[in-house]
Amino acid sequence: MRTYDALMLLIFFEDQHLALFNPDNMKFTTGIALLSAVGTSTAQILVPPGPVKGPNTLVFKQIGGIPNNECLTFTNSGEIVQAACALTYADRQVTPGKILGTDVLILQRSFAAPFRGDLVGKQACIAFNETTFRAEDCARNDLLFVRFDVGNGRIQANGAPVCLSGYDSKAFVKLDIGLQRCSQFTITAVAPTRP
Repeated sequence: MRTYDALMLLIFFEDQHLALFNPDNMKFTTGIALLSAVGTSTAQILVPPGPVKGPNTLVFKQIGGIPNNECLTFTNSGEIVQAACALTYADRQVTPGKILGTDVLILQRSFAAPFRGDLVGKQACIAFNETTFRAEDCARNDLLFVRFDVGNGRIQANGAPVCLSGYDSKAFVKLDIGLQRCSQFTITAVAPTRP
């Protein structure tokens, strides 16, 4: 039977956090932790820093969108509108990724206090708030995050039959509940622009 050279871990839950106790140095580490054995007698503790970005940053262009303004853009307030396809602008760029195995779309742009104080210094993802798709803190657990389905070109909520479906007279995106009139998007991979 293998042992881990005097490393004993007692795992317990405290205030809904996973805590690890190491008797050797009497320190507590709080957070979500992953324990993986490497070789025969070592262990590593990995703490995910938040959403894990995939390898490609993308710009989404709606098929049949507003002529010359077909690309999704995130306003200062986090709303989604269609605007010109300026591929180097951070407010057009999105990176597919994962949060604990769930597909998400992570925004490249940052936000300022006068418009979205709740997103200052936070990583923003596209989420469904039961009314619309918009930028929200990726750390929230009370929303349905949104993903891109490469197979059919749709942008839709995880766990709900809701997708982007065109735009209104002010170029704000609309939603379709039921997945009957979903817009389709093409993607262009771009170099991420500093937010």
